[in-house]
Amino acid sequence: MNLKERTASGTKWLALSSIATISISILQLTLLARLIEPKEFGLLTIALMILILVETYSDFGLSNIIIQSKKISETELSTLYWINNFISIGIFVLLFFGSDAIARLLHQPELSIIIETLSVAFIIMPQGQQCRALLQKEMAFTHISIVEISAALVGFLVTMVCAWFKPVALCAIWGFLSAVSLRMLMFCWFGRDIYQPTAVFQPDGVKSRLRYGGFLTADKLLGQISIHLPTIILSRAFGAVITGGYNLALNMAVIAPARVNPILTRVLLPALARIQDDQPRLRQNFYKILAVTGLINFAVLLELMSVANNFVIVMFGAKWLFITPVLQILCVAGLLQTISKPANTLAMATALVDASATLNMLRLLISIPVLWLGIVSDGIIGAAFGFLAIQVLFCVLNYFYLLQPILGKSGKQYLYSLWTPLKLTLPIYAVSYLTGFLFDQLMPQTTLLALQIVSGAVAFILMISTSREAVITEAKSMLFRRIKLHNEINKGNQVL
Repeated sequence: MNLKERTASGTKWLALSSIATISISILQLTLLARLIEPKEFGLLTIALMILILVETYSDFGLSNIIIQSKKISETELSTLYWINNFISIGIFVLLFFGSDAIARLLHQPELSIIIETLSVAFIIMPQGQQCRALLQKEMAFTHISIVEISAALVGFLVTMVCAWFKPVALCAIWGFLSAVSLRMLMFCWFGRDIYQPTAVFQPDGVKSRLRYGGFLTADKLLGQISIHLPTIILSRAFGAVITGGYNLALNMAVIAPARVNPILTRVLLPALARIQDDQPRLRQNFYKILAVTGLINFAVLLELMSVANNFVIVMFGAKWLFITPVLQILCVAGLLQTISKPANTLAMATALVDASATLNMLRLLISIPVLWLGIVSDGIIGAAFGFLAIQVLFCVLNYFYLLQPILGKSGKQYLYSLWTPLKLTLPIYAVSYLTGFLFDQLMPQTTLLALQIVSGAVAFILMISTSREAVITEAKSMLFRRIKLHNEINKGNQVL
């Protein structure tokens, strides 16, 4: 199998893995929101926020260093392995012995035992991280996808069984530890023939590689803190129930769509890196990518925004109905967040990670007063509006500080690549909302939700099929050519 075929096969497996794990994650979140008490659910989401922040730091960009290095010696691999372990052990110690301090900081004393249990994951995770990076470097996406899906299923099953017998926040933590353990064992098994760590530690030989890892980690960590800052402030000001509601909406509207981006990053990063010195070509291809990915994300999030009320009742239950306006506001913020992600991919492809990290630091500094004022003035709604205001500001700053230095002055193309998917997907919101308005009280909410989703999907298909936008026409032509080629190959195989 040549590189092109391996890349195509890998993309399919990555897409399958991402769709499966995201679906399992949403299903688990939905069931837990129904099974456990709102306070316990709030404590769980706060603990998972802590996990996301420290997990970002634990790898220190070492996996990306391994993947992007053309040549890397066994001595360097072994040194990076031990550095990864030392960092993870340090995080374990800080979390385990600092759990009481963190719980007091967040005004949630019950959080202490959850953090202590969660900290064990950082002893387990580094054992398989390097194997995963090496498998990705070898483009063994089939093995990676099998591991990710298997671990997600096991984690889900353990969580649900525990929640059935004792519905508390710790159920999800036990499920997470089960998933992490299986993931580690499977990655070590699949990667056993590629590399096994040795007792070699020479940090001087990897100093130059660690600089890139440091910038990458800072960029990701600052971005994650900016996203989860409302959780910290809400926890201190309003308690676990309100915080859990906000995080439930955040997961649906912002975090779940963002989890699709690893497919985009892994596929586009090498492609954009190859043409980084050809600015006109890079600019043309990037804005096409932005329009097409925007089309998908806008369609999903505008649909969710239009069905928010029925979606919350059917999926999470009436006890979470107070998050409906929060979900709608965060859907708009999610739209803007998905626009920012391709810009970060472009920065990585053109070695401008330090610029992206600087921009994320500015985002964090602005977020603190904006979110604080929003929460103090209007609680959970203020948090959502504050988060939205920051996304609007940084959509503008992303252009001036990331896109313009790389692509040149191209403001009209930037706006056009955003306007194209927006005008094609706005009818989804209109049709779906109108359906809900006309048939409200005439049928069960589950049936009405399904009808709204179907009517929105039909509107989307009609808009795409009748669109004459150049980027849409090109995408449809490519799709039809692939289908025709696939049919011709199948006919040829049948003749043989």
